[in-house]
Amino acid sequence: MQALRTPIDTTALTEPVRRRDARRTWKALVAEHPEARDLVGLVRRIVLGAGALCLPIGLLAFTLVITATIAEGGEDVATAVLVQSVIGAFLGLAGVLCTWAWIRVRRRRPRKRVHHRLARFAAANGMTYSPGPTGTRRDAPLRRRGALNCYRVLRTPGPRGLEFANHELVRSIMTNTSPAFGGYCAMRLPVALPNILLRSEEGPRRPLHTSSVVRGSQVLSLEGDFDRYFRLYCPAGYERDALYLFTPDVMARLVDHVRGLDVEIVDDWMYLISARDLITDRPERWEALAAAVDALDDRVERWARWRDERSEAAVSADDGPVVRVREVAKPGRRLRTTWGAGTVLIVGTVTLGFVALIVAINLP
Repeated sequence: MQALRTPIDTTALTEPVRRRDARRTWKALVAEHPEARDLVGLVRRIVLGAGALCLPIGLLAFTLVITATIAEGGEDVATAVLVQSVIGAFLGLAGVLCTWAWIRVRRRRPRKRVHHRLARFAAANGMTYSPGPTGTRRDAPLRRRGALNCYRVLRTPGPRGLEFANHELVRSIMTNTSPAFGGYCAMRLPVALPNILLRSEEGPRRPLHTSSVVRGSQVLSLEGDFDRYFRLYCPAGYERDALYLFTPDVMARLVDHVRGLDVEIVDDWMYLISARDLITDRPERWEALAAAVDALDDRVERWARWRDERSEAAVSADDGPVVRVREVAKPGRRLRTTWGAGTVLIVGTVTLGFVALIVAINLP
């Protein structure tokens, strides 16, 4: 794996930036990456901002309407109030979602000063820089998670280079366990490995996330006090493999250098994932990421010796020896997941709302 330079040079993230230098860098970035203007993002921010602004106005309006309906009375007042309440609840839920999305999308707006610093930081440390938003490439690390946009993408050279980016999952598949908004560091592994997830106990809480949740039956208790820092999930039948890969010395390094980040292995990629943006112009964030990558670098190379004895991918050439393909058997490729709390809440609210409307309309 192509690791970061050691020590990492964060000078560009802290030195003063003159406006003309930031404008010059931005002009060069736009010439090379026209998508950096993010006109679609601008439209989204306007639309979502309008929806968020309408939330308090709409709630106030529906409160006044319901109050007036009750004051007028009548035989069908209960039905009218129920219908108005359900419609108001729908609009309130939509407003809350718009507000949350607007806050997250607004953080991704183009900022010339930040792009200038990150571009210089990338050059100083032998990386390329793309301001984004960029869609899913064929070889993108998160391409199997669904449709996504990546922002502030930095890559080290080489076929097994590192990739750092902030991401937004626009449409995700049911087996996706990554947050809709966040950041990641992707490391290419020498071989494909079982789908293993270490959920940080110190990371940002996501009580109403819409990403999939790993079923609790796949939890594997770790030795020592590592359970205080990470909760490990692995496919059924792969418990010994997980302990072989995440030995006590590997876990000790994770506890020392990767606390607050989720660690997930999917096929031949390992991700360090956060529900917060990782790619910022804060030097302490990059120093922590560099320490995490350096802590895992040599351990990742040791994993090349792992083999899945359950795999039946053995092929025999004509009059030649049997060649065993290095892959993971199907039961170990993906963890079993279920709906997240946010998805359950949204689907349940919409379903109950429609049921309430139907009942209200059919009341005598």
